[in-house]
Amino acid sequence: MQVFFDIFDYFYRGGPLLLPIIFVSLIMWVLILLQLQTVLVVSRSDISLDAALTAVRKQALSGNFPGVPLAQIVTRFIAGMGQVRADNVSLLNVLVDRESARLGCYINYIYALASIAPLLGLLGTVQGMIVTFDAISVYGTGNPGALANGIAEALITTQSGLFVSIPGLFMAGFLRRRVLRISQRLNEFRAGVMKGLEN
Repeated sequence: MQVFFDIFDYFYRGGPLLLPIIFVSLIMWVLILLQLQTVLVVSRSDISLDAALTAVRKQALSGNFPGVPLAQIVTRFIAGMGQVRADNVSLLNVLVDRESARLGCYINYIYALASIAPLLGLLGTVQGMIVTFDAISVYGTGNPGALANGIAEALITTQSGLFVSIPGLFMAGFLRRRVLRISQRLNEFRAGVMKGLEN
């Protein structure tokens, strides 16, 4: 029970700016989990590059692969292929670019939210210092309890902002590397198909 009182006391002393920091943190972690789920599904379920190129040559892909980019591109490319090479190249480029953009659709938002959190913490620091100086102007320096409230608000909001930001930036970087790796496979597929279309 003491833990709940300590948590409540922490949030109470953090002041009103702790609420938007918590809100930013919740949204950021929801986006991180959604992006992580996308990356994990692709890593576990997507077809290999050789299987994708073979399917395009045979113009048939066996199996159902919902939500995985390379299989989706192959299925849609086979369905839309025609006799004109330029149209096929254009279709391939659109499909690959669309899937690459869809793969990393949350990463920029995660970066933005992770960058906003320490700014909110800094704003809380300024607010806490204002409270401290107000207490000094009313009570002077002889009332340490009044000074402690403002200082606590300043430090807690700064700490909370950094606590949200650091893992958010780490996860955004990790997810971006994974998405770039998947996008590289899609570009290798595009290069392989274009080479096949030239022959």
